[in-house]
Amino acid sequence: MVMMLPFVTVLLSAWFAWRGSCAAAVGWWLATLVIFVAWCLYHMTSPLNISL
Repeated sequence: MVMMLPFVTVLLSAWFAWRGSCAAAVGWWLATLVIFVAWCLYHMTSPLNISL
């Protein structure tokens, strides 16, 4: 469910852009950027557990 969050925020951003509300579109785009940065930081710092 959490993995769908960036797709939803990008969809909201595109919807607001199509409706002409640029401030809301940029806001949702920034929210998407924050989510991606948080995911990158989490995955770059978590240990990679591989069982061979």
